[in-house]
Amino acid sequence: MLPRILRLHPKTHAKLVRLSKEAERDGVYRVAKRLQAVVLNSEGRTSGELAGILKAPRSKVSEWLSLYQVHGVDGLLEGYRSGRPPLLTDEQRTQLGDILDSGPVAYGLDTGIWTSPMLAWVIEEEFDVTYHPGHVRKLLHNMGFSVQRPRRVLARADAEAQDRWHPAPTRTLKKARAQNWALIFTDEASFRQDSTLHATWSRAGHPPEVPVTGERKSVKILGAVELWRTRFHYRQDAVFNATTYLSFLEHLARQYRHRGAILIQDNASYHKDGDVWNWFGANRHWLEVHQLPPYSPEFNPTERLWQHTRKTGTHNRYFATETELLGTLSRVFGEMQSYPEMIEGYLLPFC
Repeated sequence: MLPRILRLHPKTHAKLVRLSKEAERDGVYRVAKRLQAVVLNSEGRTSGELAGILKAPRSKVSEWLSLYQVHGVDGLLEGYRSGRPPLLTDEQRTQLGDILDSGPVAYGLDTGIWTSPMLAWVIEEEFDVTYHPGHVRKLLHNMGFSVQRPRRVLARADAEAQDRWHPAPTRTLKKARAQNWALIFTDEASFRQDSTLHATWSRAGHPPEVPVTGERKSVKILGAVELWRTRFHYRQDAVFNATTYLSFLEHLARQYRHRGAILIQDNASYHKDGDVWNWFGANRHWLEVHQLPPYSPEFNPTERLWQHTRKTGTHNRYFATETELLGTLSRVFGEMQSYPEMIEGYLLPFC
């Protein structure tokens, strides 16, 4: 009797190798062994040889190969039964989606990451339906889920204050336009000599390397943008405090004192310093000041200009000296001032 040798298409062979590795990574070692048996058999190993390699009875190896011939990969999964495997109902899928949306911690687990084996356990606990982790991934894709990198949100943001703020920009815009006053947003940013990293195109398997010094030297910039005329102002200083902020305000005053302005600032502690507010009081004949809701950078268009600066100047860069970093910042800021059309798109959502 000739030994059974399965014939696999190269793509099928590669898929089974990948599934075997995934099963090992997920801790489903028995399934991994069955997949390995099919792969090795397709490479010319007989059931007898596989029994020795995989430390399994020859009868079991023959059974695995038969299951694969009849049922494909499904025949090798844990607890496989002939016929259609049990499926979740639409209602159960909705419940599972709610569980995923709530997150592992809300479910009572001490982790922030959903994994396929973990979700297979949840499905069995909640619905008494057994799924292999590989099937869980397919199920989630069909339900509209995918693996995604989380985005950070500010935990101390005040949602109620943000809701109250939403009508305020409209009133402020109308008032500024009616009085022909400038509408100015201020903000501050630090640009490190060891710059930030960002995804970029590169040859597969050869990511770019950016040298770092390990030093935490940075350049501190106070900035402001005038919304109507797309005018960007900035000033470099050694620290952020009430004194340096007042110096920057004096710089703005020379530009806007004769026209009038509405200034919107965030809640940095030195913005609320007594000397700063005394200065605001002394200049209230031409200047009106508003505070953004706490921890709400998304409401400040100047934040978008810092993102533009990093994207077009400092991301993935090595600056051997602070002077080199200053040169790049001066170039980007100068372009924003000379060619305001470059940054108009960042400001449109706020107009």
